[in-house]
Amino acid sequence: MVTHKKHRLRLPAFSTEGKVVFIISLFVLISVLLGGMIFGYGNIFDGVRSYVRGEGLWAKAQKDAVFYLGSYSYSHSETDYIAYQEALKVTSGDKNARLALLAFPPNYEEARNGFLQGQNHPDDIDSMIGFFLTFQRISYMRDAISTWQSADQTIDELKQLSEQIRIEINASKQNTEKIAELRNRLQHLNDELHQLENRFSLILSEGARWVKQTVWLITVLVLVIFIGIGLWVSRQIIKGITQAEQQLITSESRFRRLKESNTIGIISWRMDGMIEEANDLFLTMIGYDRSDISTGVINWRDITPVEFQHRDQQVINELLTHGRCEPFEKALIHKQGHWVPIYIGAAMLGGNQEQGIAYVMDLSERKKAEQQLKLAATVFAGSSDGILITDSSARIVSVNQAFCAMTGYDESELLGQPPSILQSGYTTGEEYNRMWESLNASGQWQGDIIDRMKNGTLIPMRASINQVKNTDNQLTHYVAIMSDISERKAEEEHLRHIAYHDPLTGLANRVLFNDRLEQAIKVAMRNNTQFAILFLDLDKFKPVNDLFGHKIGDRLLQKVADRLTRSVRETDTVTRLGGDEFVILLENVTSRKMVEKLLSQITDAIDKAYRIDDYDIEIGVSAGISMYPDHGTDAKTLLHYSDIAMYETKESKRGHAL
Repeated sequence: MVTHKKHRLRLPAFSTEGKVVFIISLFVLISVLLGGMIFGYGNIFDGVRSYVRGEGLWAKAQKDAVFYLGSYSYSHSETDYIAYQEALKVTSGDKNARLALLAFPPNYEEARNGFLQGQNHPDDIDSMIGFFLTFQRISYMRDAISTWQSADQTIDELKQLSEQIRIEINASKQNTEKIAELRNRLQHLNDELHQLENRFSLILSEGARWVKQTVWLITVLVLVIFIGIGLWVSRQIIKGITQAEQQLITSESRFRRLKESNTIGIISWRMDGMIEEANDLFLTMIGYDRSDISTGVINWRDITPVEFQHRDQQVINELLTHGRCEPFEKALIHKQGHWVPIYIGAAMLGGNQEQGIAYVMDLSERKKAEQQLKLAATVFAGSSDGILITDSSARIVSVNQAFCAMTGYDESELLGQPPSILQSGYTTGEEYNRMWESLNASGQWQGDIIDRMKNGTLIPMRASINQVKNTDNQLTHYVAIMSDISERKAEEEHLRHIAYHDPLTGLANRVLFNDRLEQAIKVAMRNNTQFAILFLDLDKFKPVNDLFGHKIGDRLLQKVADRLTRSVRETDTVTRLGGDEFVILLENVTSRKMVEKLLSQITDAIDKAYRIDDYDIEIGVSAGISMYPDHGTDAKTLLHYSDIAMYETKESKRGHAL
C-alpha cells in the first residue's frame, strides 16, 4: 500500500544563540551576494560606456581620414596623406581587436594591442574585452558586431579609393575629371560610414537600455528571493523559539505539578550539599520543615551516613561524566536521628556542574517487609519445593535453596531480578496474561509452565502463586511455590507418543492419521483446495519374514519408514496402519499430476535395495491414490477408494507377472 505524506521543509534544530547566528549569517550572505551583483553590474555598464567611447573615437578617426584624404585630393600634400593614414590606424586597431576576440580561443594580447591602437584608454580595455566575450551571442551585440564588420568593409573600400586617388595625383598627366569622380565616391563612402556609425550607436543605445532593464529585473528578482528567504527563515526561527518557550513553560508546569503532587520526594541540590528547594513529601520523609531550607539547615552531605559517602562520591563522578546517574539505594539521617532508607536518582541541570535535581522514594516500608521475609525464609528453607518471593513490582526478594538447586542459579543472581529471567519462550504470552488476570481477580493462580535453567535446560514446573497483602489490603508481595514435574511430563509425553505413533517405526498411527485427515477435510472445504491420500502396500515383504526372520523384517520396515519420511514434504503425514501397509496424507496439492510425480519419487525410493546385516534385500510397493473432493468428501470414503486403487495396482502387477 502506497501512502502519500506531506513533508514540510524545516530548519535544523539549533539553540536560540545558534538560530540568531544563523539568521545574521544569512543576511550577511545576502549582502555579499548583492554587493557582488552590484560589482558585476558596474563592470557591465563600464563595458557599455567603454564601447560608446570607443565608437566615438572610431567615428572621429573615420571622419579625419575622409577629411585628410579629400584635402589630399586638392592639395596633393604628403602631409595630408600621412595624416589620412594615421587616422586609419585607429579603425585598423579596433578591427584587429575584434578579430582577435572572435578567434578560438580568443587572443587576449592581440585584442589588447588592437584596442590600444584604437586609442582606447588602457583602463577601459579589460572591461571592453570582458563585455565583448560575455555578450557576443546576445542579439544586440551580434547586430553591433555585424555593423562593425560592415564598417570595416567600407573602410577597406576607402583604402582602395585612396590608392586610386594617389595614383591619379602622381600620374604624369593628371585627369581632373577622374579625380573629381573619385572625390564623389569618397563623399559617398563617407555617407555610408556615417550611416553605419549612427546604426552602431543606435544598437549600443538599445543594448544599453536592454542591459539596464535586464539588470533591474534580475536585481529585483534576486532581492525578492533573498528577502523571501530571509523572511521565511526568520519566521521559522521565531516559530521555533516560540515553540521552545512554550515547551519550556509546559516542562516547568509539569515539574511544578509533580513537585506539588507529593507522590515522590523532589529536591534541588548543590554539589556543596546545600538543598535549595524540596517538596513537602521529602521534608516529611526526613522530619524537617520548610523553614529549615530557608535557614540552610538541611545539607544532604551532612545527613548522609558515613557508610554511604563512598557510594555518593561514585555517583557524583557519574553525574559529572554523564549528567545523570542510575537510581540507587542509600539512607539519610532523620532529624530525630534514625536512618531513613531511600531510593534516589539524580541529574545535573543542563550545562551546570554545580546544581542538579533528584527524586527520592522512602523505602522504609519495603525494608520492613524485607526483614519480615527474611524471618519467614527460615520457615520454608527446608522445603523440597522451590519457593520464590517477589515484591509488589514483581522483583525477586527471596528464594529458598530448593529453588536455587532446581534452576541452577545462586540466590545472589536472582535477587532483584524479575521472574521473567527464567522464561523459556515455550509458555506463551497469552498464558501469562491469563495468569495475571487470575492473580488480579482472585489473588491466586495455579498451573503448569516451562522455564529455563541457568545452563539452558528446559524445566517443566507446577506453579502455585498467591498475592500477599497488608492490613490496608495493599499488595506487598507475590509468593510462588514451584515443583519440578519433569518426570511427570516425560511420562505424559511418552504416553501421548505411544497413543499417536507406531511403536516400531515411530510414524503416525491410525488414530493420529484419522485426526489429521479430518482436519485436512475441514481446511480443504473452507479454502476450496485439494489433498491426496496414498495407500501403500509393500510387495514381496512376506518372503523376507519367512527367509530372514521377523527381526530383519522389522528393521526393513524401519528403513522403509525412513525412506518414506525423507521422500515427502514436512507438511505431509506418513502413517503405518499395520503390517506392511502405509498411508500418506499429501496436503495442499494442485493436481493429480503433482501427486503422481510425488508417488513416482516414493516408489523409486522404496524399490532401491536394502542392506541389512549381510543381506541385500529387494522389495517393491503397490500404491493407490484418492483425491479430495474428486473421490470423496469424508475420511472413510477417501481411505476406502485409495485402498481399492492400491489393490487394483497390485493385481495389475500380478497379471503382468503371469
